[in-house]
Amino acid sequence: MRDVTLLLGVCLILTLATASAISWPIPPTDSTGRIGNSYGEFQYYGGTPYLHPGIDILAPAGTSVYAIKAGYVKAVLTTSADLHWRVAIGDSATAAECDGWLYAHLDQNFIFVNEGEYVEEGQLLGYLVSWPVADFHHLHFVKIRNSGTTWDSDWEFIGNPLDELEPLDDPDAPVIENAYGTQKLAFSQNQSSQYFALGADLSGDVDIICKAWDYINHYDWQLAPHQLEYKIEGDSSLPWQNSICFTGYLNWDNNVDVIYRDDAVCDTRGNYDYRDYYFYLTNTDGDSIIEPTDAAYSWETPYFHNGEYTISVRVSDRAGNQTIDSQIVTVANYFVLDGAVAFSDGNPDLDNVAIEALLSGVTDSTSITGEFSLADVGGGTQIIRFSREGYIPIDTTLLMNSSQYINVTLSPDVYLAGDPNHDGSVNVGDAVYIINYIFRGGPAPVPFLAGDVNGDSSINVGDAVYLINYIFKDGPPPVE
Repeated sequence: MRDVTLLLGVCLILTLATASAISWPIPPTDSTGRIGNSYGEFQYYGGTPYLHPGIDILAPAGTSVYAIKAGYVKAVLTTSADLHWRVAIGDSATAAECDGWLYAHLDQNFIFVNEGEYVEEGQLLGYLVSWPVADFHHLHFVKIRNSGTTWDSDWEFIGNPLDELEPLDDPDAPVIENAYGTQKLAFSQNQSSQYFALGADLSGDVDIICKAWDYINHYDWQLAPHQLEYKIEGDSSLPWQNSICFTGYLNWDNNVDVIYRDDAVCDTRGNYDYRDYYFYLTNTDGDSIIEPTDAAYSWETPYFHNGEYTISVRVSDRAGNQTIDSQIVTVANYFVLDGAVAFSDGNPDLDNVAIEALLSGVTDSTSITGEFSLADVGGGTQIIRFSREGYIPIDTTLLMNSSQYINVTLSPDVYLAGDPNHDGSVNVGDAVYIINYIFRGGPAPVPFLAGDVNGDSSINVGDAVYLINYIFKDGPPPVE
């Protein structure tokens, strides 16, 4: 794509720093014009929706139009009969690619320049044609780029004029309206028409949708705002994310549905009768190039812990006015964690092994085989704790964004050899404990290796005899 595109995160700063200020092309040229359509605004007049490739400056029919910059007339043509005559003025007289400005909807009978001519800044180009819609006579104005000594109408749209026009007096901040019933925002499954019901918990990959608009010096025509951003605050958070900034290159006849949500619930409209704009906040990879792959992006809630989050939306106009609003939502993702537990001492008794998802509060125990399954483990990064008395507990951190399987080996803690009842001393009670375990099915030694008094890697009556000999006959001590 063209290198004129700007990173969303700094689009306002960069355009202020790098753009050359220009005067308004219709009088009074030193005052902010009245805007009827904005750059990148959703437009649909039948056929196929498109992104409005320029700004429409409202003025009476017959108003003079002046060149905002010196250059060479590259085109004087119409794209559709009498209403669409236009003049394109480029920065260079050569055939090399260059930037220029487009002035459209001029009266064919009152265009005062010809292709190839050099024009001075402030030179009269022509007069506005009378538009058939009442009070919508206007100059369509935009920054373009093309190559050739003369230009056809296949130029690229490379800049929002509001990035360079001065002065820009706009006292009105953008407006954020409810997007879905009483909700400030609407939520749907990513790339799906399936909406979450009002107040419903969110799960999976979620599209966040916002309804917003702006005014610029005229209160009859709602416009698309200049920039939209969102952030998420809670147990897991996202800083301000750039959704869209209408600056730089505009692929005007593609990817409308990547920016705007348009269906029976969020019905985006842009024409002479209705102006309703529903924006995908989450369809962005972080740059200002709008492309089909951006539609795959979403709020991936499985990477967030379950719980409440505040989603804030910031909508800005080109003059720097901002409106911020927010909504509290609940995330509820649950997954299954399967696995197996083994013990380094070969203990065949796996009872009473506690397995807990610490953030979710899910606790379960292994079966006798060591296999386990924890249902309803919450999303996000989870600490899974495996513990048993006498063994070193293990905390395993997992990202629960899908069902997972895990193998764990618990190692015995420092234990007292010959103390199978785990009371902190070696005495006759331990011998009884071993005999009870061998002959009566009593509880296993804790930890298991503590009962292998003679060190032969098994627990049998020899260990009880060995232990009695140690206690009463000064025999050898238990083997570690």
